[in-house]
Amino acid sequence: MQPFVSIAIPFYNHNHFIQQTLDSILQDTYANKEIIIINDGSPNPDDSNIISWIEMHSDAISVKYIKRENRGVTKTLNELITLAKGDYILFLASDDYLINNTIARRVEKLENNPQKLMLVSDAIVVDDDGKQLFESAMFEQRGAPKKNYFTDRGLKKEIIKRWSIVGPTGFISKKLFEIVGTYDESLMIEDWDFYLRVVAKDLLLFHDEKVAAYRWHANNISKDKKSEHKRNAELCQTMKQNIKHFSFPYNYTLKGRYKRCLKRLKR
Repeated sequence: MQPFVSIAIPFYNHNHFIQQTLDSILQDTYANKEIIIINDGSPNPDDSNIISWIEMHSDAISVKYIKRENRGVTKTLNELITLAKGDYILFLASDDYLINNTIARRVEKLENNPQKLMLVSDAIVVDDDGKQLFESAMFEQRGAPKKNYFTDRGLKKEIIKRWSIVGPTGFISKKLFEIVGTYDESLMIEDWDFYLRVVAKDLLLFHDEKVAAYRWHANNISKDKKSEHKRNAELCQTMKQNIKHFSFPYNYTLKGRYKRCLKRLKR
């Protein structure tokens, strides 16, 4: 029997993208899977494409859809974790989509490496119209040196010094949350903090394949200049609270980044 996989979707104002997201899940031939969608109080109330998709495909795949008031992305991710029945969880934003039929290979990779509890992979980058902007999010768009992703030492170095991972590329054993905890709900940018906790315990493994299309558009939080100071303050907080999880030389590197971050905030 194949391990059960939960594809967890935090939905927010993406009715025009969600059909492609859901189609991509169904098109992946891995059979033992479910979809969980939480509509996090989208200001645009239109969720017609979710409703019609579920009506059309509910016989082919189990779908749970919850529509509620806005609680923010980290609370939504943690709620999705609680709702997920799978042995593995794949988070997929409602404007991104899966490619290359990879779920089975990712399951196999973690099943064959039981000392690891999370995979990270690569993605292509597309715009609002689906036009490809970059062949690789990690190694072309963000310029990460690929060679560093194949060892625990290299992964620690990359996660600490250079954030190059995009959202739809993670694949997580549900056991991981019992060891490192869930997402920090006090943070607006929750993923770096979570990955730091994972890599500090050598639980992360790189899977060298493009597994998703990452949507790059004007509404990406990383391009929102109005919240830049808050983001920088949270980055400093993330560095500070994760220093204790690492031994030398990684704690020294993270402490140095934290000190430089504080100086920039005071300018």
